[in-house]
Amino acid sequence: MPTDTSAEDPHEEIEIERRQVAKMLAGISGAGAIGAFSVSALAGLGESGKIVPPEPLFVEGVRLVDAQGNPLTAADALPTNEPGTDELETTTVYPEKEGGGTITKDRAAVLLVRFPGDSYQEPTNLDGTVEGYAAYSKVCTHLGCSVGGTEGDQLYCPCHGSVFDPLQGAKVTNGPAPSPLAQLPIGVTDGSDGSGSAGGTNSTDGPDGSDGQLLLATGPFEGPVGPQ
Repeated sequence: MPTDTSAEDPHEEIEIERRQVAKMLAGISGAGAIGAFSVSALAGLGESGKIVPPEPLFVEGVRLVDAQGNPLTAADALPTNEPGTDELETTTVYPEKEGGGTITKDRAAVLLVRFPGDSYQEPTNLDGTVEGYAAYSKVCTHLGCSVGGTEGDQLYCPCHGSVFDPLQGAKVTNGPAPSPLAQLPIGVTDGSDGSGSAGGTNSTDGPDGSDGQLLLATGPFEGPVGPQ
């Protein structure tokens, strides 16, 4: 059976949020208004009534943590999977709250995978991988379900069967999803102060000395998250 080493995904908020937004849209009169407030695009409303994009959950330097808020080290967050494996091992991670803890709301969940560094191909952002790790949004681009399973060495959405290839930028290889899962560029801390360094293909095979280096984001998602 496919394995996710993380604890049970704690946020049902994705689907709950979608239902709440859908109810709100039902109360908006006029086709033009509905078009302007599509479920997939809605971020929030400012005082002027204009759509206000949400602040990114991941920015440069935000550490990746598990559901309990524990930072993840590059040395042992995941074992290295081999391409073609029948048992892809993944883990779900989140952005760390300022001051500690975990942000598990909305579209914060990220799937972390690990392969030999030279296994990744474009359109993967190779500079956004580190120590063999790559990170992708866990929110399916079809209808926003949680991509919680695997199929061989691919990521699988159990709602409608979309399959994504993590070795090629999480591109769609099967199913109704219209676009890849958004990649999160990641790196590791390079100092005792927790400061980070970018990833890339030069540091992908778990070199000696990686113990204690913490995984972190080096920027926001490189594409839209959720239904397209």
